[in-house]
Amino acid sequence: MGQLFSSEEELSQVKDAIGSLLYDAMLEGDAIPDLRLQGDIGKRAPTYLKDLIGRLSSFSDEPRLAGLVGLVVTMVMDMAYTSSKQSSGVKGKSAGSSSCQRVWELQEVMEEYLKRCKINLSDKSRLIQDSIRLEAQLSLTLTQLKTCLLGGDCDSRSLRHWASGAAFHSQMLVHLAGFEGQAEPLAARAALEQYKEDLTQIIPAYRRYKSNSVCVVKCRGGLASCDPSSEVPEEGSMTGLTVTDSETGKSVTIPLSALKTEIGRRRSVSGLDTTSATVSSSINLDLITSDQYVQAYLHHLFSDKGPVAELENYFIKASGNLRTLKIEQGCTNKTGAK
Repeated sequence: MGQLFSSEEELSQVKDAIGSLLYDAMLEGDAIPDLRLQGDIGKRAPTYLKDLIGRLSSFSDEPRLAGLVGLVVTMVMDMAYTSSKQSSGVKGKSAGSSSCQRVWELQEVMEEYLKRCKINLSDKSRLIQDSIRLEAQLSLTLTQLKTCLLGGDCDSRSLRHWASGAAFHSQMLVHLAGFEGQAEPLAARAALEQYKEDLTQIIPAYRRYKSNSVCVVKCRGGLASCDPSSEVPEEGSMTGLTVTDSETGKSVTIPLSALKTEIGRRRSVSGLDTTSATVSSSINLDLITSDQYVQAYLHHLFSDKGPVAELENYFIKASGNLRTLKIEQGCTNKTGAK
């Protein structure tokens, strides 16, 4: 049957080791939600968008500003690519949900901004007018999307697109500052700081969402269905764990022997228990509930090594870059506008 845990501290150590193991297994199984703002989507951008990147880069002699335009286009392409995957059969929320509607509105404003830039490349006055109009529209849509996320409609896709839109908005303000001849992008800095604060409010809502999308089932001679009520009537010895994320549509199964071996190794390496290899073989992992396994996994999903931390670090790094960014005055772009 296996022994009880000798203390709360030992139970905590075991759950931490298991959480790390489950996270690594899900990561290896490509079952972790993707919150990255950049990927290789931009490589599949249509030719006209690739051309637009080069033409927009001529707005400033500042190399960092030129690079930001490519990021903007990548975000738009990511939205389009993710949406196409959603419509081709990947499970997700209804297209009529409030956050989905705001995401589409966000994408439309972003694409409209790129289109207006392309149309008015040689007319600085029109560029400024369009930027001011669309910047305000994008800001409002982001606020509305944030409200949806905080209201419980916070899946990974909506969170990533909110973050993409927030970064996009900040870069719009950087370019607007350049168009208007400002020495520093003060509005962009203020916006980015606000979005950093917004993200700290959104993350708890996202964790609540993931608590409902992630399920850990104890295997007993075969794979069990992801049904919380199935834990009580199951009979027989626990033979492993199956972790499923309904949002990504993927799952991984880890045999009990692998669990115990890895727990012992990790605790020994970390110095938590010099007799881990012996103790772990006799510990009854069935004493840990399915919900505790879920929380152990989520602890690592939301840790410094997880995708949420990557998202936070993106905004921290961008904020640091903007604090030191100076916009060169009087520069002339290749279209002749000053």
